[in-house]
Amino acid sequence: MSLKSRLSRSELTIGSWVTLGHPSIAEIMAAAGFDWLVLDMEHSVLELSEVQSIIQVLDGKQCPAIVRLTSNHPDQIKRVMDAGATGVMVPMIKSAAEAKAAVDGVYYPPRGQRGVGLARAQGYGNSFQAYRQWLDENAVIVVMIEHVDAVKAIDSILA
Repeated sequence: MSLKSRLSRSELTIGSWVTLGHPSIAEIMAAAGFDWLVLDMEHSVLELSEVQSIIQVLDGKQCPAIVRLTSNHPDQIKRVMDAGATGVMVPMIKSAAEAKAAVDGVYYPPRGQRGVGLARAQGYGNSFQAYRQWLDENAVIVVMIEHVDAVKAIDSILA
């Protein structure tokens, strides 16, 4: 069962953070039984190439990789999704419009605004349609509520 399905059923899942760029660290953590791992690009020195290598290792262990971004920028969202991330964790969301922008960055039209790339996630062009279906069924988007303005707008953000 996918992480998204488990979360939608309110099942308990246990995960952890990866802040060091060596794929073996993530491999050991996945083998330890975590249900998901967050690759923290916001408060670590992880680079995109390291993130992709870690995602590849986690795919082999069937451990979903959620990438904590540095911002809610569609260019960063599509790059980590193209690298094969299961989803994104977007910091400092303060409004429904910002939450919608995060969703738009993950999904292709008509659901979102993400541009088409033929990278790792899409099988370098060999499995775009399968990826598109996988994305609709499995992508996880976590918006971080870290500001009083977000707390005041929580209902509209969750909508």
